[in-house]
Amino acid sequence: MESPSKVDDEQWLAYWILYSFITLMEMLAEPVLYWIPVWYPVKLLFVAWLALPQFKGASFIYDKVVREQLRKYRGRNRNADADHKVHIAEADHGHVH
Repeated sequence: MESPSKVDDEQWLAYWILYSFITLMEMLAEPVLYWIPVWYPVKLLFVAWLALPQFKGASFIYDKVVREQLRKYRGRNRNADADHKVHIAEADHGHVH
């Protein structure tokens, strides 16, 4: 937090977002994951890849997956908001004669 660069702050923010998502999915899928013996070693390697600064896996996944989904979601909402405003304006205009 005290470093002058924002790059490592973004890496750690992305890490904690992804780690929280993994933990949530793991809690929901625990009955199934219990029967997959390689789950915990795979999770350990994946979390290490996310966290280690040599790999910057969390930033990579955030840039390639999460950011793209957020752009799509925001684009859909902006279009929906614009359509809604047009319909409201048309309705208001239709009532004023």
